[in-house]
Amino acid sequence: MILRNLWRRRTRTILTLVAVSLGVAAIVSLVAIGNGLIAGYTELWSSSGADLTVSQADAIDPQVSVLDESLGEELANLPGVDSVSGMVYGEVTTESVPYFLVFGHDPNEFSIEHFKLIEGEGLSSRSRHEIIIGKAAADSLNRGIGDTIIMYDSAYRIVGIYETGAGLEDAGGAITLRDAQAMLKKSRQVNILQVQLDQGEDADEVRERIERRFPDLAVTKSGEYANQELLIQTVGGFAWGISLLAILIGGLTMMNTVLMSIFERTREIGLLRALGWRRGRVLRMILMESIVLSVMGGLLGAVLGIGVVKLFGSIPATAGLMQGKFSVSLFVQAFVVAVGLGAIGGLYPAWRASQLDPLLAMQYDADRGGSGSRRWPGGMIVRNLMRRRTRSVLTLVGIGIAIAAIVALGGLAEGLGEQITGMIGGGQVDLMAIEANISDMQYTAIDERVAKKIAAMPEVESVSGFLLGVMATEDTPMLILYGHNPHGYAIRRFRIVEGEGLSANRQAIMGRLLADSLNTEVGQTISLAGSRYRIVGVYETGVPFEDIAIVISLREAQALLGRPRQVGFLGIELRDPRQADSVLREMEERFPEISVSKTAEFTESVPDLRTTDAMVGAISFLAVLVGGVGMMNTVFMSVFERTREIGVLRALGWRKARVLGMIVREAILLGGLGGLAGILLGVGFGRLLMTIPLFGAMLEPRYSPELMLRALVLALVLGAIASLYPAWWASRLDPLEALRYE
Repeated sequence: MILRNLWRRRTRTILTLVAVSLGVAAIVSLVAIGNGLIAGYTELWSSSGADLTVSQADAIDPQVSVLDESLGEELANLPGVDSVSGMVYGEVTTESVPYFLVFGHDPNEFSIEHFKLIEGEGLSSRSRHEIIIGKAAADSLNRGIGDTIIMYDSAYRIVGIYETGAGLEDAGGAITLRDAQAMLKKSRQVNILQVQLDQGEDADEVRERIERRFPDLAVTKSGEYANQELLIQTVGGFAWGISLLAILIGGLTMMNTVLMSIFERTREIGLLRALGWRRGRVLRMILMESIVLSVMGGLLGAVLGIGVVKLFGSIPATAGLMQGKFSVSLFVQAFVVAVGLGAIGGLYPAWRASQLDPLLAMQYDADRGGSGSRRWPGGMIVRNLMRRRTRSVLTLVGIGIAIAAIVALGGLAEGLGEQITGMIGGGQVDLMAIEANISDMQYTAIDERVAKKIAAMPEVESVSGFLLGVMATEDTPMLILYGHNPHGYAIRRFRIVEGEGLSANRQAIMGRLLADSLNTEVGQTISLAGSRYRIVGVYETGVPFEDIAIVISLREAQALLGRPRQVGFLGIELRDPRQADSVLREMEERFPEISVSKTAEFTESVPDLRTTDAMVGAISFLAVLVGGVGMMNTVFMSVFERTREIGVLRALGWRKARVLGMIVREAILLGGLGGLAGILLGVGFGRLLMTIPLFGAMLEPRYSPELMLRALVLALVLGAIASLYPAWWASRLDPLEALRYE
């Protein structure tokens, strides 16, 4: 009986299956990609044959860890240490690939030995601008021996293809340590030192020995290094958060479907109760229908999720970071969620069905729906929506959640863009420059000599360079650090509200939001990379991204961040701002190593924001897709329920176009109401995020009229598109067949 009931309304069942499967597919694909990233990092540090991994103690990511190359020799001389190998690691931009992973190794050290060549030859210490690439990278980029890869405007010739078994390495490439240091501007520096121990040495004892000798280093067992990274630790939570968005919308669709199935079968359920079915038996039947539907959706979603991961893993632009990792536990989790979705989605409808009075149920008129005779303002369209208030409310909530996700994420993205615009100049400079072809704003590095040459241009009034970095401290796992010239133009915008500005070494000024959060006062100290800095002032800029940060002198920031004689950003003030376009073109021609843009257009060129926009777009698409399926399901259920009524209207002379227009207008109205509810919900969610201690200030959203209008129009269009096929189906009904419909 359960399968027969589900098959009775095939279209409704299929649409519900699609909604549930999209939610499950989101779990399988996103969590698998997150697990793959974690596994990739674990394999990356454990496959080299090293026993210990050494990094900078306050680095939140291996790419920002900075160690002096000479430290390797000191570690190698410690008791119990057999050999030490340094590595430089970074993400670079190549043709068609925004995130290509490059590993710099010394060809004569042990860490490169696990790159097992399957074609060509390896690197040598004498080679320059040569690269070996992983098998996965060779396949996705369609490159072979003798071909070239462009990185930072330099061509690297492929001399070998390797396999390591580590997904991140096999999707990237390796060059010599010297080439990597030059390309990533890390002269005589490494990100990681990998340590091999003498035979029989205890890793924990050697680790403690190193940490006692070098308290500013973090030492972990190589296989455990990935677990220490803050970035990796957040991946799983983010993946589940986005997955639950799709699951929530799918769950509402499930509940709506089962509830409408009960309304449709009210007289049938009344007959079963009259024939002796107990309430518990009716409840179990409805609940099992919901669970069977969710299990089928779970199976379909698992297959779809695997397909999504394989698709992203085969695209050059995403292959490096999206190698999925599937496990039995992942599929068990997905099916538990699917079954739970079915149980929760069917619980209220099943309870409602079990409470039906047999006599009243047998007298139920499905076409009237219990409230069809009531007059509602707005005529037939509003009356039809209010006929099934529960269905309409559930649909509104589903659409509202989808639109809320778009509004909240869009507001956060716009807020971040506005903060970055304020951070890089606050309207006080005309042009901004960062390093060209970088994959992340945090890694931009410009030689100070370039800044001096730009300052010497006759059209330029002044140039201010500064650094931006992120560190971990004993007080906070992520501290934003700025390095500014204490006497430069750019630091003037840090308005001191307590204490004084920078005037000597080992001094820092702290943003008001950070000072309040950490309960820090002028005169106290803070530890940065093992050195104590005295807080001499508290400032405000009005930009939360700056007001939760700390500022030290540019020279000291360069030392802390391993960027000697480098700046990350250049703020350029022109003598005549009207010449901005011509000066911009001239700068990029003379200095190809930098990317220059107008201050107002700077956020469009920032790789971080482009990535954020892409993520917002992908999440919005997922939310709209699941919400659209739920909307279509609702409209179909409404049409099925009113088949005889539509037949009467057709018999009374309603043309097909009039029937079609009525259904479409109902869906558009429902979409518009859901859109308005979603806008309010999205704004509320954004405000809620701002209450997170310290980091909430970074998430301050901005809701532009364009964003609100876009969200509302999307909701209306969603309703219109979702209604097209059901409306067309309704308009094609034969009046006589519709009047005989049961």
